[in-house]
Amino acid sequence: MIHLENLITSDLHTHIDPMNRAAIIGWGLFFHVAHQVRAILTLHKAGACSAASPNRRSALEYAITLRWCVDQGDRIGDIYNRKLRGDQIQLAKALKADGTKDRYMDAYEVMVQTVKTVNETIAADPNEKLVKIDNLIKGYGLTKEWSFYTVESRFTHPTPTGVQMFFQDDGKTFHQMPIHEEVVPCRLYCLWIFHIAMLAFNEVLVGKPWTSELEKIAKEYGFATTLPQWQGPGDLHAQ
Repeated sequence: MIHLENLITSDLHTHIDPMNRAAIIGWGLFFHVAHQVRAILTLHKAGACSAASPNRRSALEYAITLRWCVDQGDRIGDIYNRKLRGDQIQLAKALKADGTKDRYMDAYEVMVQTVKTVNETIAADPNEKLVKIDNLIKGYGLTKEWSFYTVESRFTHPTPTGVQMFFQDDGKTFHQMPIHEEVVPCRLYCLWIFHIAMLAFNEVLVGKPWTSELEKIAKEYGFATTLPQWQGPGDLHAQ
């Protein structure tokens, strides 16, 4: 992990082209992965690895979305603004439903104006469906990742599997900490997901400054040296 973290220098922002929308959005996606990795390792150190399932899922979502961002290019900006439109509609409806619209009128008006602006300036895009992570994972043919994501859901959401981590199958022995402390090897997982995210983000950085170091780490740990390729219908780059 230290080798990867050392690549994130204080001047990293100078490798961002402010006219490249994919790079701007990619910056936020990448650092979300970095913070999720920090959370996973913190929980690992505390012996609460099973509690990191939401963080592992989130890190995977952001990393795969970052890979999509690289492929989608500048078009990702309009798609994300369309997603913002949908989010604002849902939030505005929620404020109306619980009777707090008047209390938050300024915020409500901003939501209404945002939706109006997007409707008037940005056309619908067929790739909007890819903001849903299952469509994205399957579109890239990431079968193993989808299986992992599905399994992690059993610990992220209330399920019998999650409940049973705190007592033996005979129901007679109870534990205040999970019986299985580490659902996956946390350190190796963090190294893998961080490497994937950096491999993708490097593609939109000016000069691709991390290329040689990422190749060395991939060789050392047996990680992929290339990004997964789109296998779904349609052209991610078509305008």
